[in-house]
Amino acid sequence: MKTNDKAFEKYGIKYLSPSAINKFRKNPAKWLVNIAGYRDPIFSPAMTYGIAIEQGITMGVMTSASINDCIDSAMNEYDRIYKKIEDEKAKYDFAKCLEKQITVGEVLEKIIPMYRQFGKPIACQEWVEIYLDLPIPFKGIVDLLYEDSVRDLKTTGIMPKAVKTDYQNQLSIYSLATSKKPYVDYVYVTKYKRELISFDVPNVEENIKNARRIAMKMWQLLSFSSDIHEVCAMSCLEPDISNEDFMNQWSDTEIKGATELFNLNT
Repeated sequence: MKTNDKAFEKYGIKYLSPSAINKFRKNPAKWLVNIAGYRDPIFSPAMTYGIAIEQGITMGVMTSASINDCIDSAMNEYDRIYKKIEDEKAKYDFAKCLEKQITVGEVLEKIIPMYRQFGKPIACQEWVEIYLDLPIPFKGIVDLLYEDSVRDLKTTGIMPKAVKTDYQNQLSIYSLATSKKPYVDYVYVTKYKRELISFDVPNVEENIKNARRIAMKMWQLLSFSSDIHEVCAMSCLEPDISNEDFMNQWSDTEIKGATELFNLNT
């Protein structure tokens, strides 16, 4: 199919992030709605917790700060995020958030010493990019970059058995961009457990092929037209905005966008 070299540019897309690749893979209609501007700031207790834990661990491995100072830094992230939630007047489950927040100290006390065994990273929260035969690059932020590896930190309350496809795509892109071996480090936290579980990312070359194939489809789709309404019509996609699927939730803004762009009321 013919592609337009300016297709991404016309929609203000300067690069493709791993999250964009994964969103299109699972829900291309929502990706179109989002690039049309129908999206809300995302706040959730799980996301807040992940950001706070990552901040504490990053400080712990990048500096010689005490564990208490790392805990304080993590708690400051809560204050920062709460301020943003207040400014945005966003819906948020503060009670659920508090349940997770009270575990931050003991989690960092256990996990930081384990993470320090990897040594000191050469960089953290660093942008990396790579071109793969598209007019714009793949680009993302690496959590922790070491001399011989690139590592990404995830928090979870479910025992990880393997690396999710989303994370395989993400870390494979980072691996290719940095020429480092990729790992996913899960901070596994339950009522009784605080563990660090690491996996190396398999099938990097195959994951890159998949990411490139997905990106090509994104490019082809946007090449239909410079009018997002026409793109949505020509895509033949039918978004499911029922919110019956817990893993496929749409915000009110996204539902409004999907209804308008895909003519769901006709």
